[in-house]
Formats: sequence, structure tokens, C-alpha cells
Amino acid sequence: MNFGASRLLSGLTVLLALVLGWELLSHIVTAKGSYDEPLIPGWDYLIGNSLLRMSDYWGGGFGVPAPSEGGPPTYAAALLALGQASLVTFERVGLGTVFGVLGGIGLGLLVASSDAARRLIAPTVHIIRMTPFLAMIPLFNLWFGANTFGIILFVAYGIAVIMFIGTINAVRNVPKVYLERAATVGANRATIFRHVVLPAIFPEIRASFLLSFGLSWSLVVGGELLGAQSGLGVIVTYALQFAYTGRVMIIAFLFVIYAGLSFALFDAVSRRIIIWHPQVEKKPVAAQARRRSVRGTRPAGGISQ
Repeated sequence: MNFGASRLLSGLTVLLALVLGWELLSHIVTAKGSYDEPLIPGWDYLIGNSLLRMSDYWGGGFGVPAPSEGGPPTYAAALLALGQASLVTFERVGLGTVFGVLGGIGLGLLVASSDAARRLIAPTVHIIRMTPFLAMIPLFNLWFGANTFGIILFVAYGIAVIMFIGTINAVRNVPKVYLERAATVGANRATIFRHVVLPAIFPEIRASFLLSFGLSWSLVVGGELLGAQSGLGVIVTYALQFAYTGRVMIIAFLFVIYAGLSFALFDAVSRRIIIWHPQVEKKPVAAQARRRSVRGTRPAGGISQ
């Protein structure tokens, strides 16, 4: 069994253990909250009741009637409601991440390359980054409104803080020998920055960006929980008001899936970009090729006499 198959099998084993553990816990803890909703719903309840009742958030369209207009609750309406809310949340996460990454990296490069900017900007940003993100949500709602624009800015703010710190540290960690060797061949400051500093800092900035991916989903949930009118966080808000634990769990599962897929996608793409870097883990392709070559050249019969 190769490394990839072993890793996949281990992941599936852990996932199966979590699924079985949750089901077992649902039979042990049988307490119920408001509206006779179990506090720890089993998988049969999650799929047969909670997922089906997600159709309550569907407004109608595509030939699928909304329950609020007299239509029956259907899985089609439930999936459409989740898809519609997911697209709204995707927009906020995507735009917020892009603006935050560009702003954080740009500001970090400016501070790292300019003494004046370091003295003027760095202290303020360091003070801001010490403020808990959740404490800033009411201020963003007050300043920019509890709408898509305000939530995007809040996500961008959180991402920018992480990327700013990561960029400054990445520039500081560029080996001086790179800069010195570029200078000895006559490279000016702009050339060194473009062809030496930027490629050298990308592997370290990649780690900050992977961290930001997970943070962006947490930030968008926090932003949507306080006053937004659409998105996955709004479904959580309504579900919490009536103690619909199953619906909250479904949205939580979606966030885990979305965050995991986005993380894996960027990890795979960025790993190909920095494959040249010596610290990137390489798969033992050469060793496997040598073993295949040896097996292919081995004599088929016995030792000739």
C-alpha cells in the first residue's frame, strides 16, 4: 500500500469513527430542547428531519414551491435553500479573502521595504491585531452596516492582519546571501525585490495564507450572525432562536466541508508553484521509478547455465 492510499484509509477510518461516535452519543444523551428537538440528534434525525426542514428557508423558484407559500417540505427545496445561502457566503468569503490578501501583503511589503512606513504604520497595525476579531464585529456593523459590504470588509480586515504579519516575517527571513549575490552581479533594488525577495517569501506567505483560509470562514460566520439578511450564518441565527440543533449541525458540517476543500485546493496549487523550493516535501517518485526499472530488467527465467 503506497503512502497516498494509506493516508486516505487513515482519514476514512477517523471519519467513520467520528460518525459512529456521534451516533452513539445521540443514544446516550436523549435530552430535548425547545419544540421537542433533541440536543444531540442522531443521523436518522439529521437526514430525515433537520435536512428536510431546511426547505423552510427556500423562497421559491426553479419549479420548486416554497413551504412558506403552501408547498410541501422537500429535499429539493432544502438543497436549493442551502445552495443559495452558500453562494452568498462564498461571495463574502471570496471577495473578503482577495481584498485582505492583497491589502495585507501590500502593506507588509511597504513596511518591510521602507523605514518611514515601518515607523508610521507598523505600530498601529500591531495595536489593531491585538484586538479580538469578535470584538470588532459590532463596530463593523455600526460603521458599514450589517450587509454584504460590511461583512466583506470584516473578513478582509481579519485576513489582512494575518497576511501583514506573515509578510513582514517572510521578508525578514530571506537569507542575506540571496541579496548579496544578486547585488554582486549588478542587480538594483527593484530587480532584487522582484526576482529575489518575492520568490523567496512566497513559501512562508503560503503558510499564512493557508491559515487565513480557515480564519475567513470563521470571520464570515461571525459577521453573518449579527444582523445579516442572507447567508449560511443567517440560517444558524434562526435555528439557534428555536434551539434547532440539527439545523445548526448541518450548517457546521457544510462549513467544515467548504473550508477543507478550499484549503486542499490552494494547498495543491501552491505546492506546485513552489515545487522548486528545497523545503517542500517531495514525493519519492525517483525511488519508485528506480524500483520499477529494477523489476522490469530482472530476468524472467532462472539462472542460465
